Amino acid sequence: MLDRIKNQRVAMILSEPFFGVLARRLLIVEDPTCKSTWTDGVSLGLNPPYVAALTDLQLRGELARSVMHPAHGHNWRRGGRDPDRWNRACHYAINPLVLGAGFQLPPGALVDGRFLGKSAEEIYAQLREEDCESQQQALPDAGSLGTGGAQAPAAPGTGPASEFEPGEVRDRPVDADGNVEGQWKVAMLQAAQAARMRGAMGGDLEAMVQAASRPSVDWRAVLHRFVNEASKTDYTWSRPNSRYTHLGLYLPSLHTQAVGDAVFVRDTSGSVFGETQRQFAAEIEAVFHQLQPARLFVIDCDARINQVQVFERGDALDLGPVKGGGGTSFRAPFAWLEKEGVDPAFLVYLTDLDGAFPASPPAYPTLWASTIPLHKTKPPPFGETVDVIV
Repeated sequence: MLDRIKNQRVAMILSEPFFGVLARRLLIVEDPTCKSTWTDGVSLGLNPPYVAALTDLQLRGELARSVMHPAHGHNWRRGGRDPDRWNRACHYAINPLVLGAGFQLPPGALVDGRFLGKSAEEIYAQLREEDCESQQQALPDAGSLGTGGAQAPAAPGTGPASEFEPGEVRDRPVDADGNVEGQWKVAMLQAAQAARMRGAMGGDLEAMVQAASRPSVDWRAVLHRFVNEASKTDYTWSRPNSRYTHLGLYLPSLHTQAVGDAVFVRDTSGSVFGETQRQFAAEIEAVFHQLQPARLFVIDCDARINQVQVFERGDALDLGPVKGGGGTSFRAPFAWLEKEGVDPAFLVYLTDLDGAFPASPPAYPTLWASTIPLHKTKPPPFGETVDVIV
């Protein structure tokens, strides 16, 4: 098996240098305990009977697919997500790219046109919503179930489904070099250069390399940095911080009287999924308790305002469920605040950025928390932006 793998990697270097160069980075491991393959960004585990059942072209496709997982960072981006659903999302994300490069994929490959061009995080969010909906709906007849979005039709040329399942996307080994992620980014740039010199670097691959070069940030960190900078908070020595006085430390306390009103707007047009709304609500609560604004406004809006919740400093925060479901316009919340004479310290808007914006920017800082990757959407005419992919 190992000799066959080496031969196919050499063939890939000659025909598809981008994939071939990357394929040499993974240590090949025979693993009869796995159902098909696995990769953790360091090694590639292969089930010998599975490999034996593949044609040479399908094997090249399997190798190409395996290197795309660490190339996309799938082995260190899962976080707390469900492993099985994350595995499916990763395959849906990269399989079209592998097929577009001219490879054949093994039988049973997960391909669905709904996910074309989306990241694993975006696909995971959609799969999670679909899984939740399917669990809530009563199924009339288990025998009449279709694919349900979990198992897509086989990709062109892959043949009928086999007994083997799609390869596992495992987390990076705990004892791996701490700079594995950085090494893969460098390797991608080198592989891309080799492919360009051979004239074998397609547009999809160029876009993937550019996306991998973008720095990733935690939207929660950006949110808390934004609200703290926008709130004009200050520290005072007149009242020592009581959290540390029992330790004999006299540190300044946060002078919260300067913190004005805080406004969070939730896009309720139906394009922002439930789990994202739940995590956003958790961050609203965290900001309310940590920052202690004079008032907290939580506005639900689609094409119009559907709900306004107001909480005073010291109130118990009990956010009601999201209300709405129509079209999208961003004008109503800004107009309502102006009409009511509310001049907030800041406004944070959770949305997919698909709607009509106000004609002129407000005087207060605005953060657009976008559920669509920013490189895939038109930037808003004002304010700061951050990706929110959960």
